[in-house]
Amino acid sequence: MVRSVTSLPANASGNKSYLVIAGPTGSGKSALGLALAQAMGGEIVNCDSVQVYRGFDIGAAKATSVEQKAVPHHLLDIVEADQSYDAAVYAAAAHRVKAEIMGRGKLPIVVGGTGLYLRALLGQGWHSDLPQDQNLREELSALPTPQVLEELQRRDPKRAKELHPNDRVRLLRSLELVRLLGKPLDEAGLTGDKPRDPTAYLIVLEPPRALLHKRIQSRTIAMLDSGLIAEVQRLLSEGVSPNAKPMQSIGYKQVCAYLHGQLQKEQVEGAIIAATRQYAKRQCTWFRRLATDLRLNGDESLSEVITSIRSAFA
Repeated sequence: MVRSVTSLPANASGNKSYLVIAGPTGSGKSALGLALAQAMGGEIVNCDSVQVYRGFDIGAAKATSVEQKAVPHHLLDIVEADQSYDAAVYAAAAHRVKAEIMGRGKLPIVVGGTGLYLRALLGQGWHSDLPQDQNLREELSALPTPQVLEELQRRDPKRAKELHPNDRVRLLRSLELVRLLGKPLDEAGLTGDKPRDPTAYLIVLEPPRALLHKRIQSRTIAMLDSGLIAEVQRLLSEGVSPNAKPMQSIGYKQVCAYLHGQLQKEQVEGAIIAATRQYAKRQCTWFRRLATDLRLNGDESLSEVITSIRSAFA
């Protein structure tokens, strides 16, 4: 059931200015965000690192044109596949959009499950002032991914466990930071469990594992039936590199492997489901550590959720 407002921290009630709906992939974030936006006069702010890219629609589970007409959506389709876009850039854009929505007297509702984006938005240390070294970055980029992972495991085992072994972009950035800072990221204050923005009302969805796995399977089948393979073929024909950052995301990566002869067509569905389940498991581990205002398992009624939220915004 929904937590009562009396169980919230003493300073949590009455000073909230926006909602954040987070949770693992397939947990129902988008549906809840739409329902709350329609019930509370809100606008959706995307917090998914693939949905920011133009043309990546089906595999990213992007809101449909009907849904976008029903409720205004922001930070969708804002960059090309070959453009650089990171958590710090996202956070700056999200805060700007959030202020614009509030200026219209509407409620900003941030929806997504990309951990780095959420960290940056909530003030958890991943910001534009973090050190960078182009020479070191080029040096690390020349290393094979297994070697990058091995060094990160040795220097910062906690951070290494948080990342997928094939998530080359985050592995490289994490190792770059560890080398530059000379210490593991949590010792440098870059991995905190509690959001630092007191104005965010944070909702985390935690469906039971069996239900989450069922949703992941159903969503994967629906994506393939809706034309995911054709979408990837179109993107490749338009010149998008299979090595582009969004093309390395789950769904797109497996379809690319099929189109390049590395997977049989009948293997694609299972490969996507397996990768999605592994990713959802890592997301759940991280979200459990967050200090939230509300945790939902899917049994709650919308009216209960709205009652708790409105009390916090009183």
